[in-house]
Amino acid sequence: MRIISFLFFLLVLVSCESKKELVRTKGLKNISSKRIIKKHNTTSFVANSLDSKLKVSYLVKNKGKSTRVNLKVTLRIFKDSIIWIKGSKLINVFRAKITPSSFSYYSPINKRYFKGDFSLLEKMLGTKVTFQQLQNLLIGESILDLTTTKYFSEVSEGLYKLIPKNQSDLYKSSLFFNPVNFSLNKQLLNSYENNKLLQIQYGNYQKIKEQLIPKKIVIKALENKDNFTVIDIEFKSLVLNKQITTPFRIPSGYKSIKF
Repeated sequence: MRIISFLFFLLVLVSCESKKELVRTKGLKNISSKRIIKKHNTTSFVANSLDSKLKVSYLVKNKGKSTRVNLKVTLRIFKDSIIWIKGSKLINVFRAKITPSSFSYYSPINKRYFKGDFSLLEKMLGTKVTFQQLQNLLIGESILDLTTTKYFSEVSEGLYKLIPKNQSDLYKSSLFFNPVNFSLNKQLLNSYENNKLLQIQYGNYQKIKEQLIPKKIVIKALENKDNFTVIDIEFKSLVLNKQITTPFRIPSGYKSIKF
């Protein structure tokens, strides 16, 4: 079940720019990175809570062998404090609860659980990860720090592109923004060590209570043509500022996941 939990902490979205929008942005002139970030910050997530139903499918190809799984998912977020996820496929498949300092998870299928810090997630992802980064992935915001990092800006593929002036020692990254509403269109992370590419794209933004939220998410983790993961996430319903609950109790008799 590791691949299922891995799924929800890598979200990537597909851009669904229309041909009309691409024509409108033809000949787009570059602007400063500070202006791009300032405009983007006006679209930041400010709601207290999010309650949504998702349709999620993922395709994993490993050494030429493919596996495809479809899931129904409930996602609830208390901004900056709790991410709660329940996945089902006829029956409950897993439940997870994440806070800024803890990660808890259990699966009724194999009766296993994990309760502790972010070490399990970091082992899955192969890198350090924070609550804020996970939350940002789910709501269409940058996983890179836009407040303290300095960026170069340029126009690429009809979008505004930001590139950190000082790249990470682990990966090369870039961000792409819609030139009309300055929502985040795509995030790219390219590992230096093994040339793995993580592509996170956001599309079909919807406006709910003056809040821009991506409606469709596709994640692509690419190593080569025979080894990749593609995750497709569609928000079927979404409510903001609703009173929500995040029930989580590990049933007795479950065995702890050890690494």
